[in-house]
Amino acid sequence: MTIALLCIDLVNEAVDPKGKMADRGYVEFENNNDVLQRIRRIQDHFREQGGLVIHTRTGFSKNYPELAPVSPILAPMKEMNALKLGEWGTEFPEVIAPQEGEPVINKHRMGPFYRTRLEIILRSQEVKELYIVGLSTMGSVALSAMEAHDRDLNVCVIKDGCLDMTDERHELGLQFIQQCGEVKDFKDIALRLTDFDK
Repeated sequence: MTIALLCIDLVNEAVDPKGKMADRGYVEFENNNDVLQRIRRIQDHFREQGGLVIHTRTGFSKNYPELAPVSPILAPMKEMNALKLGEWGTEFPEVIAPQEGEPVINKHRMGPFYRTRLEIILRSQEVKELYIVGLSTMGSVALSAMEAHDRDLNVCVIKDGCLDMTDERHELGLQFIQQCGEVKDFKDIALRLTDFDK
């Protein structure tokens, strides 16, 4: 069995001040809470324990053929010319960028399991415990936790490794997640991971 860390949608477009989504509040949340540096420490801890670190990003091809115009969440990306695969906006900040060999899951919807290879990777690596960090707590992180729960995984969202537009949305997301899995600070699970039976 393998433990895995799922890093959700931590791309330049959302968390870098130069990103096209920078005015949505994620950058301010990051500045106030130093989330990316903490995520880096979480990633490194998983790597040290032999865990699998997986990265996801929402992105679209040129002309956005995968984008549903009825989506109030994603449709604005086309108008903003944002989240184009292969461009700077869908790359990861250097501090939390994937290391060689770590899976990167491209997705066209908020959920990381929908028509992606994530589930087959988790099953192939015999992952039973899935830890989640990323963006946004109330959106893709919460959805990821629920989808993982429905696939019979033990789910734990690391709350100080998540960010959202506002503190209020972050807390609401955490409350929802508690229905389907654990919500813990990293310090509360670090020892558990160290004692994990590889």
